[in-house]
Amino acid sequence: MNPQVAQTPEGIADGEASSSEVKTYPTGKGHKGISTSRKKPSAFNTDQQQIGELKKNIRAYVRANGSQQELKLLQKALTEIEAFHADQQRRSGQPVIIHPLRVAWQICEVGLDPATVIAALLHDAVEDTPMTLGHINKKYGPWYSQIVEGVTKVKHEGENATPLRSELEATYQRMLMALAKDVRVLFIKMFDRLDNMRDMQHMPVVKRRRISQETLNVYVPMARRLGLKEICQEHTELCFQLLYPKRYKQTIKDFENLKKDRLPAIQKMREKLENGLQHGFVGFQEAEAILIHPSTKVFDPSPVDRILERFQILVKDSLSCYQTLGLLHTNFSAVPLRIRDYISNPLWNGYQGIQTELNLEGERIEIEIISKLMKESNRNGILSHWNERTSELEDYYRTYLEQLDQIADAEELRMVDVLNYAQTEQLQVFSPKGDVYALPKGATVLDFAYYIHTDLGNHCIGAMVNPSWETRNNTNLRVPRERQLFHGECLKILMDPGVRPSREWIDQTVTAKSHVQIRRAINLQNASRARRLGRDILGKELEEFGERLEEWLNKEEVQKIFSKENLNEKKFLQELGLRKRLIRPFLKKYRLVDFDKIGRLRQLMQGRPWYLFGTQHPRYLIENPEDPLLRMAVCCQPIPGDKIVAFVNREMEIEIHRHLCEIFSERRNEQAANDNMLEVEWNLEKKEEKKHTLNIQAQDGKGILLKIIKIISAADVAIENTDSHSLPGNLASIKISLEPVNWQKFHRIMEGLRPLKFITRIS
Repeated sequence: MNPQVAQTPEGIADGEASSSEVKTYPTGKGHKGISTSRKKPSAFNTDQQQIGELKKNIRAYVRANGSQQELKLLQKALTEIEAFHADQQRRSGQPVIIHPLRVAWQICEVGLDPATVIAALLHDAVEDTPMTLGHINKKYGPWYSQIVEGVTKVKHEGENATPLRSELEATYQRMLMALAKDVRVLFIKMFDRLDNMRDMQHMPVVKRRRISQETLNVYVPMARRLGLKEICQEHTELCFQLLYPKRYKQTIKDFENLKKDRLPAIQKMREKLENGLQHGFVGFQEAEAILIHPSTKVFDPSPVDRILERFQILVKDSLSCYQTLGLLHTNFSAVPLRIRDYISNPLWNGYQGIQTELNLEGERIEIEIISKLMKESNRNGILSHWNERTSELEDYYRTYLEQLDQIADAEELRMVDVLNYAQTEQLQVFSPKGDVYALPKGATVLDFAYYIHTDLGNHCIGAMVNPSWETRNNTNLRVPRERQLFHGECLKILMDPGVRPSREWIDQTVTAKSHVQIRRAINLQNASRARRLGRDILGKELEEFGERLEEWLNKEEVQKIFSKENLNEKKFLQELGLRKRLIRPFLKKYRLVDFDKIGRLRQLMQGRPWYLFGTQHPRYLIENPEDPLLRMAVCCQPIPGDKIVAFVNREMEIEIHRHLCEIFSERRNEQAANDNMLEVEWNLEKKEEKKHTLNIQAQDGKGILLKIIKIISAADVAIENTDSHSLPGNLASIKISLEPVNWQKFHRIMEGLRPLKFITRIS
């Protein structure tokens, strides 16, 4: 199978195909690099012929590049996927098995190891067939199950069903975690998505658009990150064609028309460059015009006004690149300050070369100077650095994978984190030692500090920019931690051990790692404070029962309860401090103190009694209605100003009712002894004002809100906000927020609302 390459004029590199051709799968065995070969669909008469040819070629590749064990695993995988995918069809009408075979063949074509080829054959088995990860782990090994799991979508069905967005976030997190361990997960996912995109026209329109948009937002930028230029271009072009078909056709037409007009001028400029370089310079090889790929217009609806992206000068080696730069600037008019040296300092995605700009034929033209080795590396990205030991990658790809790991490590992965990370451009900064760090564009000094080390970030107060020994004490070089970074800067982080992260720091950072570490540090701080508060709460409570805190915590029965509840001392105290666990119910549930000797009644009795004239029973004054010792009855909802009665309930709480409450009368009759009954009285500060929110449930009807507002206005109280909506059963929910008022005015409002017959509940 010989690929049919689209022909272009000499010296012109064009990635655009004619409309009569369709993209297929490259074929040369063991070729490292991604081909743009195109093959007519009539190459195979039937699907079975294509399946047979793919199997044959895959076997030949693994036989030539793998071990006997891998060849056996390959045969097992081919047999099993044929059995498991039997009778399954794609929406195009093709057998499902053709998809994993095409993905595996593309893996062969880019020269990856046989293990990745086998994993590619199995990549859909768990998602679309009864095959399980346990089966793959047992029959093939843990590595294969890890890779397959990384590319398998997360689906929740039945009662545990979740929204599509949640499933996508879970899928991304799984893929990113697997990718951080082995980048081959992304290769399989990229070729899987590419094959699906080629058949996307058979999908329903809604699904077609959703998948295309996801590909454009996530997978295309990730491919760009790893330098997979041609995969990136084809994905983008397919998305463009599926999302905006009319604009895509018009763009292709405009490119073709402009190409006819501009090619003679471009050819003339190319010849001029070659004439200026080839005389007496042995390092020069050729000048090539690189045309703009139509896919670049997917986000740009403006008319097509240019087709030349740059001229690419191909030379012998790195030294020749610098010599060529000198010759170009000597023989042609150079644009000042437009030299970018990416040979001594490669970009974050591994790109190498020298870029400059010249004035040619009255136009400002970008020039790229690279060697043949650089060209191959820039085109195929990470695949160009793949070697026999597939676990080893270049340092700049390690940086990329570490960033992925930071996102995947987030406790709550958000879609926005994935999209922001995938789409954000990178910049490079340096440490004083000369180490290079890649961070997203817009990152701050604080992001850089957290990227180096967590402790450095937790105590960061700023940085010195481009410091030297002579300028180490120059305060003009100091910048705050929230200041944004610029490409090429050298920074020395400044620390203060007394500084601790706060929530404002999240707004001062952009990277996922920074956000995770800041939240983690704040939670630890909160946890420490919570444990101190919990210790105080527990100590005061135990003191009422004649217990000492440390002795009680070390009791055998307490430790047994901790073990039963999956608690330890720190966790228990923290939950008390955060009010996630109430101490009184816990003590009562496990009888860890003696409630018969002392309880809430005794605590009440320690208050100040007020004796009415002519009576022998004390009446207790309530000075704080929000006291946790008190429970306002739900049945009658007493508020300050109401005439009230109370008793000590079975929960050892003082339960307060309005004096005419029917429920109170029933409960009083149920009491074994009237000793539990109490006489109570409000004793509140008259000038004290508080905000109140009324939650009213009423029978829906005309004018009910107006009547309620009139009562509030009559009490001379302003309304800050209202919200209302309908409820089932011809009911309405009304929420009214009041300005701060004293208890006397609030009581006046409640007394006006309670008689209204259409109101069913007030809280």
